[in-house]
Parts: sequence; C-alpha cells; structure tokens
Amino acid sequence: MEDVLNIYTSDGIIMAPGFQPAVGSEALKSSYERIFSSIRLEIDFTIDEIVVMNDEWAFARTTAEGTKHWLKKGTQEFHHNQEIFICRKEGGEWKIARYIFSSMKPLQ
Repeated sequence: MEDVLNIYTSDGIIMAPGFQPAVGSEALKSSYERIFSSIRLEIDFTIDEIVVMNDEWAFARTTAEGTKHWLKKGTQEFHHNQEIFICRKEGGEWKIARYIFSSMKPLQ
C-alpha cells in the first residue's frame, strides 16, 4: 500500500466512477484498500499522450485493457478504461496529483 501512496502528491485525489473523490493520503489509502480487497486487475496500459505543461505540471492520457477479477464473487469480466493522470513535481519527483478514469465498455 505504501508504494501506491508514494506515487501520489501529498494532496493527491482519485476520482473513480460511482464514488466521491478520495482527497489526500488517508482517503487514498481507504480507497485503495477498498479497491484491492474487491478486485484484481490483469491489464495493459497504453500511453496515448503525455504533455509537460511546465517545470511543475504535466498530464498523461492513457487507456487500460484486460481482465478484472471480482475476488468475492469469483468472477471476471473484460476491463477497458480511459484515464487522465495530472502530475505535479513534488520533492523533485513527478507524482500523481489527480487520477480520473471512466469505463470504455459499451453501455448495456
């Protein structure tokens, strides 16, 4: 868990569909504990775009595709998301300041 939290800025935010934004380290920890206890992902990321806006800010647009395993149900499904990572330099390192994603699976 510490490795995941260390890639975020101290005020990092994850915005997942269907959930309130998780703001700051404690909320991120709770959010990732919920995620990791619910699913396991086997996915490949594709970096579609990286833009460095200045010495302090950048963003990446990505897609993720693969298999999502629901741990409690013992089922799996196709996983296809699009993501935006807004990054900020903190302590001389690029870290995730905001992570926003949504599903690309067709609506049923």
